[in-house]
Amino acid sequence: MKYYKIIIAAFIFFSVSACDEDILLETPLDFLSPENSFTKPEDIEATLFSQYRRLLRFNDGNWQNTAYLHVGTDLGMACRNPADSHFGNYPANLLPTTGIVSSYWSQLYDIVFTSNVVLNRIENVVYSSQAEKDAHIAEALFFRGYAYRCLVHLYGGVPLVLEEITSPRRDFVRSTKEETLNQAILDLKFAAENLPSVAEVDAPGRVSNAAALHTLSELYITIKEWDLAIDAATSVIDDPNIALMTTRFGNRAGDEGDPYWDLFQRFNQNRSSGNTEGILVLQSEFDVPGGSAVANNTEGFLYERCYGPLYWFVNDPDGVKIFFGASTQNGGRPVGFIRPTPYFTHTIWEKGGNWDVDVRNNNRNIQRYWVTDNPSSAYFGIKTSDYPQSWFDGLSAQDTLRDFHPYITKVTTKNDHPTAAMSNPSTGLMASNSGKTHADWYLMRVAETYLLRAEAYLGKGGQEDKAAADINMLRNRANAIPVDPADVDIDYILDERMRELNWEEQRRMTLSRLDKLYDRTVLGNPFSGNTVQPHNNLFPIPFSEIERNTQEVLEQNPNYN
Repeated sequence: MKYYKIIIAAFIFFSVSACDEDILLETPLDFLSPENSFTKPEDIEATLFSQYRRLLRFNDGNWQNTAYLHVGTDLGMACRNPADSHFGNYPANLLPTTGIVSSYWSQLYDIVFTSNVVLNRIENVVYSSQAEKDAHIAEALFFRGYAYRCLVHLYGGVPLVLEEITSPRRDFVRSTKEETLNQAILDLKFAAENLPSVAEVDAPGRVSNAAALHTLSELYITIKEWDLAIDAATSVIDDPNIALMTTRFGNRAGDEGDPYWDLFQRFNQNRSSGNTEGILVLQSEFDVPGGSAVANNTEGFLYERCYGPLYWFVNDPDGVKIFFGASTQNGGRPVGFIRPTPYFTHTIWEKGGNWDVDVRNNNRNIQRYWVTDNPSSAYFGIKTSDYPQSWFDGLSAQDTLRDFHPYITKVTTKNDHPTAAMSNPSTGLMASNSGKTHADWYLMRVAETYLLRAEAYLGKGGQEDKAAADINMLRNRANAIPVDPADVDIDYILDERMRELNWEEQRRMTLSRLDKLYDRTVLGNPFSGNTVQPHNNLFPIPFSEIERNTQEVLEQNPNYN
């Protein structure tokens, strides 16, 4: 009888317990997990902050990452082996198995995934007001819409994932290009309606309604909704807190320079400097974990290191180095991976007689000569542009491609590097592990918004005068010869984007959304132009994604095996 009672008691205990399904839920209590990480608005905020890191990583200037947004176009090419690397040979370099193809896909879908987590989990979080909740939803939708904007420009139509994925899936199918664009627009419309203005954001670099409207203008152009594109751009341009910088400002405003040059000096990118031009500025703090640590070349922006020439390695005709080393005076310590094309450095400035008048082509903005500073060189104190022609004739192809090419100085901070980045601050000699761009980086500024509106006016037809007026807002600031309305076409706008936005613009995406990558690369790239094909306007779908998607067919883009 005793044992019988024990058995009955045990049966009742387990029967009652089994009725309470919550006891079976494995919710960790001693470490963070998806089940216990989203309980208050601060948790949502922390997750949204991680999206900015992903956006920075995508645009960090690394030659193995960001460079593929520029190389293989009319804008940029490789310094080393330009015929065989970085899309110098498109059939060999751009395949479904190419690393950057899957890398960009993964990076952008990471942004989509994180936004979906926020949008799913936010429903269980209690907010003090609906407006506060809507602002977080808008921020998540901005990132998702922006990621789909990038995906559609790079790959065409892609799988639309609009819910949090909590278990493995192998059944993705591609949406059409139109469906992908419309989803990005839908996300960004909510963002534009619910994000704060640029004057109201609570931290530099945080997204605003202007960033959403700027991106919407571009996407409306892509679907040929010209009036909507014009309206979105106009909302940004007419914002009383946003304006082109047309007078000197900020750090080093007393030095010889111009407003365009001022835009790229240290500490000048955010509104605290008086800059009203920036719309979305990626932040990189010097010597701060996660920002731009001196000893870690994987942190911060690497445009100086990867996009600048290896000038400090060049020898004079006697074989003596013409510089005493890499120094802040001469543009830091670049090592030469990516360089501008001759079309960018010469052709677009020669058009219309603008070479000597457009300040964006001034030597302080595109450095074409240096003054030799190594006392051991017989050519000490001489401009490299004054060197005898025999010296140039004696340079190797590697010298002229990597070591001695025009330096787009917005990627560096000449005479203004942090002392901790130098091995000898008294001489300006840079440390061996330096090479950072020690300034924040524009992802969007209103100069581009003017060019987007000009593009929309041109697309609408019959409004070339308005397109020219918008373009001339930039050309007037640059002291360039104004463009005549009769000369405005899409190629002129693409040239002007290159003059104004070089290295800032994700050039591949601009050309791909316009279906102009093939034409412009043939026009402007001496290596890629010989191998690019029309189907290269889009990346292939990564083979790894097709291979693991075993329950549905993830279709490949045409002409990629």
